[in-house]
Amino acid sequence: MVPNAAAPRILIPAGNPRAAAASMRRYSAAISLRETVQRLALSVGLQVGAAQALLPDRVQLAAGAGASLVSHLEAVFSEPVSVSLSVGPARANRKPVLQVFDRKGRSLAFVKVGDSPTASTHVLREAESLKVLGSRGFSQFEPPSLIHLGAWEGMTVLVMSALDTGPGARGIGLGRMRQRALEELGAAFEQQPVPLPQTPMWSRLRTDHAYLLDTQACAAYRNCLDRVESQFSERVLPVGAWHGDFSPWNMAQRKGKLQLWDWERFEQGVPAGMDGVHYALNRHVRTAGTNLETILAGLTLGAPALADRNDGDAVVVAAYLASITLRYLLGAQGPGGESIVAKSKLMLHAFDRVTSQWERTLLV
Repeated sequence: MVPNAAAPRILIPAGNPRAAAASMRRYSAAISLRETVQRLALSVGLQVGAAQALLPDRVQLAAGAGASLVSHLEAVFSEPVSVSLSVGPARANRKPVLQVFDRKGRSLAFVKVGDSPTASTHVLREAESLKVLGSRGFSQFEPPSLIHLGAWEGMTVLVMSALDTGPGARGIGLGRMRQRALEELGAAFEQQPVPLPQTPMWSRLRTDHAYLLDTQACAAYRNCLDRVESQFSERVLPVGAWHGDFSPWNMAQRKGKLQLWDWERFEQGVPAGMDGVHYALNRHVRTAGTNLETILAGLTLGAPALADRNDGDAVVVAAYLASITLRYLLGAQGPGGESIVAKSKLMLHAFDRVTSQWERTLLV
């Protein structure tokens, strides 16, 4: 257990030192230089067989009556495999994520397991996204490729290629690389420019908000949508696609391309620019904390002209807030949603604050 049993973040295979070492060589643009060095050092220690000294806490995995998940994966790859298992924080869409290695410790794939109705929905959605992305060619970014979609013990199993990240995941030029990737993604799925209320995304939000069980939240959210439509019913917007969770922990720089994973929230028919707002907001609140003021500050970082309701930035923020707020509100009322109830209310508050202030022509 890494780093220990008190606060495990990843389980690595004790019987395959090369795979254990490779388990630590996972990088993203969210990892600091210090953590990068720590992972490299631990990887070297594991490679030379110092696992017992460095990581003394172990857990025994007992086989059940049926075929194990490892056996299922061995059938997929037609060879023996080892796996590591990430241990993420409690959240509504948490699911087992495994990395698969061959006997020599080479990374073969990542696997997501839909072990609940919510997780299964997200896994199937990502599989469909990877199919769509796999039908296109991209020069500025690299998504995983779909290897296998199946079932094990009643759970959905998605196997995708492992992107070969390196220690320079957040190196110089990452900002330019992000922008080029977003431009290419938007252009690949470009649609006819239309006003926000006429986009496929907006139609979905109008339909799906009726599934909110909290009548007060439903009414408040609907009021926000009405305000947005009254402000931006005529402005024509470029329409394309967004990743849906474009954030530092879902990307890495590698060999002149931006590697992008976690495509569960990929969506077409959305206003261009929403990924940029999401990135700026999440990067800001990760360091500044999550409250109403930091959310408003993060939105402004992603859309500097937010205060001007006639500017394109304001329309993009309106679209983003409408989408992300409903995502949290619906997630909060599902299984495991108690972990995001507070955040869902906070995002609804931010959506209400921004749209009501547009009505008064002043954003404070």
